[in-house]
Amino acid sequence: MATDRPSTAATSRSSFAALYGSRTMLVLLVLGFAGGVPNVLVTTVTQAWTSSAGWSVTAIGALTFCTLPYALKFLWAPIVDGTSLPLFGRLGRRRGWLVVSQSLALLALVALSLWGPVPTDPAPGIEWTPDEFAAASLHNRIFFALLCAAAFFSATQDIVADAFRTESLEPTELGAGASTFVSGYRIAFVVLGAGVLLVAEAITWRFATLGAALAMGLGVAATLSAREPALASGTRPTLTESLVQPVARFYSAWGGRVLFLAAFVLLFKLPDQLATNITTPLLMKGLAYSAESIGWVRQAFGFAMTIVGAAAGGWMVARLGIIRCLWIFGLAHSLSIAGFLALAIAYGATVHATPAVAPPVWALMPAIALENIVIGMVTSGFVAFLMSICDRRYTATQYALLTALMAAGNAVAGGVSGAVAEALDYPGFLVVAMLAGIPGLVLIPFVKPPATAL
Repeated sequence: MATDRPSTAATSRSSFAALYGSRTMLVLLVLGFAGGVPNVLVTTVTQAWTSSAGWSVTAIGALTFCTLPYALKFLWAPIVDGTSLPLFGRLGRRRGWLVVSQSLALLALVALSLWGPVPTDPAPGIEWTPDEFAAASLHNRIFFALLCAAAFFSATQDIVADAFRTESLEPTELGAGASTFVSGYRIAFVVLGAGVLLVAEAITWRFATLGAALAMGLGVAATLSAREPALASGTRPTLTESLVQPVARFYSAWGGRVLFLAAFVLLFKLPDQLATNITTPLLMKGLAYSAESIGWVRQAFGFAMTIVGAAAGGWMVARLGIIRCLWIFGLAHSLSIAGFLALAIAYGATVHATPAVAPPVWALMPAIALENIVIGMVTSGFVAFLMSICDRRYTATQYALLTALMAAGNAVAGGVSGAVAEALDYPGFLVVAMLAGIPGLVLIPFVKPPATAL
């Protein structure tokens, strides 16, 4: 179990190079990247591609339904926990599922890139016959179906990768493993999110998306070169057990404290969940920063700061233990919003008007640095905590349930953030977002994992 006081052995292995230089960490970095590839293609890239193809705003908005598998993946996670794929037994339960889900996601993405969307309506001045409307509708329905298939196989890959990561790491490696995996995921989003758009503009969308889809092959190669986790190969619950036991084990290990655990998972990241949806409007409308300035500072500089924070967070978890780091990261989480609050107050940002001139870009960089370093640290610590409380016989299902609970909190917080910002204006909203970290901190004493939780 990952305890609050690391052992002597843990301390001796806590040097940065030793912690991050292992073969396991390299595999997790590539698996994180492979998890990000289909996600960025299904969301950001597809929205840009269909917009370029002339889809209506309503049709583009409907693409959001394709991402439902990511929210509902806990429904079939027990199948992943409770079954092995017969033709891939030599690879082991986790690696077998990984190779199949990655390969199917790759095929779906290749088909998606070769098929592509077509306009939903004719160009101005051109009339379509009913047959042409029907053909375009059928073509785009198939595109939509391929998108849903890619999301489903991607979500399945996420289920297995989360379990594989948890079962492959020692307790003192959980923070580093979490930060490495998340870093790979973010690299995919930044590199492919920007790269596909640039290549599509210079060449074609099909060529750009096909190249990105083939990057999934890196994930297959990493899986084949990895070792099957010992617990996964030695412990095989039945499908019936995988349907019932994950929840039952949570309750038997935590007892009445399971309610505190659920509340903690919902609330710990609340400051970031509230602030994220309002940061872009604050910078663009409240402070008049250009999209180009925000893109360079948030995507390039911010990405680098997130990687620094994630690596530092993983190292701190190894040195200090998960629970101590939750205290440190939780407090820092709230305080990190102070950078945007200072900007909003200093330059008079308001939801009611956009200033004529933006503040200098250098004024934005400290706020972005603070925000992203802390988000990297918080993500490393929080994911390490979630991994540490999963029963390794039912890792896939329990982790999927926990992340679904976290996603529900994110959806609710994001949904109300705009209304709160409108009512309180930017400075007042940011103060509320900072104070929103208090419930998560208050709950930390109640969520120290019991010995029977692992």
